[in-house]
Amino acid sequence: MQGVGEAALSRRALLTGMGAGVAAGLAGCGGFQLQDDGSSRADDVLQFTLWAGDVEERAFRALAEGFKAETGITVRLQIVPFSQALTTVDTGLRVGNPPDVFRVTYNDIGLYRDQDVLAAMDSATEASLRPEVSEQFWAAVTDDQGTFGIPHHTDTSMVLVNTEALAEAGVESIPDSPEQAWSWEEFADVARAVQDQAPQGRYAAAVNWQQAGAFRWLNWVDQDGGRLLAGDLADAVADPSALTAAMAYTRDLFRQGLVPRSSLPKSSQYTDQLFVAQTVAMAFVGNFSLPGMDIPFDWRATYLPQRDRAAADLGGNALAAVDGPRTEGAMAFMAYCMQTRQQSDYCAATGVLPTRTDIDTGTLDYPIDSTVMARYAAQSQEVNTELVQQVTVPQFNAINSVLVDQLELSFLNLEDSDEARVESLLDAVSAEMTR
Repeated sequence: MQGVGEAALSRRALLTGMGAGVAAGLAGCGGFQLQDDGSSRADDVLQFTLWAGDVEERAFRALAEGFKAETGITVRLQIVPFSQALTTVDTGLRVGNPPDVFRVTYNDIGLYRDQDVLAAMDSATEASLRPEVSEQFWAAVTDDQGTFGIPHHTDTSMVLVNTEALAEAGVESIPDSPEQAWSWEEFADVARAVQDQAPQGRYAAAVNWQQAGAFRWLNWVDQDGGRLLAGDLADAVADPSALTAAMAYTRDLFRQGLVPRSSLPKSSQYTDQLFVAQTVAMAFVGNFSLPGMDIPFDWRATYLPQRDRAAADLGGNALAAVDGPRTEGAMAFMAYCMQTRQQSDYCAATGVLPTRTDIDTGTLDYPIDSTVMARYAAQSQEVNTELVQQVTVPQFNAINSVLVDQLELSFLNLEDSDEARVESLLDAVSAEMTR
């Protein structure tokens, strides 16, 4: 369990260094130019570049050993720190010695699809896997040119609540199904009731939009039925109404003193820390953080607020194959990792969520409460395909950096109108999309 916690904390902390720098690096080199075919490795040896904590490493080694037993192909793990993962892949591509397979966040995979260095999944493999995977996760690795990777696992956010704090505020009912989730208005009412009863120094809530998690603010936009990017994904959306509604609502959390300044987008404090320390009574937290949390009070996980519809954020990672001399073996390894038993074992060992529809999360032997994980799995089904498509465009690292800057300004300069803040956000996003 310690290894999973370390992996979660490392991933969260190091995400802050991943943003637009990678995108800038790719743009600066004008696309990758492979100098040779990387054929110095034997055909029966695959190089797999990834980051991994102790528990994840054991889980990936188990996958590699199982694959070798079935196929005779060796998968050699190249484990690097999360902050160096994309740099390692980029360097390998530039010098003509790339990995055959690499681990990549969904937000980053568009960079590599756009550079035309990934191998497209063959039709037979796609036909065997696609019916078993939830549509929104398949969309994370697919564009109009094909499917370029596998959605290996996912995670998402829920609201953790301090049950005693809510009881003291007179909140008698905590939603225990997606259908019962609080509306925006109900969540605000609960937050105000909790704040009214809070001791000095405690706030009602904190939302997990810090640093590279800024894209989670788009949940609110999606919940209002809106978008950040236009339907063709070529520019910012023309209709700002849902963005304005989300901006007004989330700024009101600061205006009304319901969330602490330590939860601003550029803060280095994260919501799981604020919740464990009882700085907040409710916190939006991803399931990947749970194994590293030692919560000293009674708590529950409940579903994200809804407005026009339910919506949740896409987390987790894909596996992608570089187009090269060992593509066939790389694709076979990725398909092996996606089989029901292998994905079940990986998720149970590491505390993440499956992307296959035939896996009952409630039956997996998780290192944390399986009931909580089953709730997170139900929440992950509210990740909408339209939002997935927006957060996996090639420009998304730059867009996420824009969100960090623009949300920080919006939450600090509360005297500005909501419409003006949205206009500034859309101008900055449009500049990145048309750059």
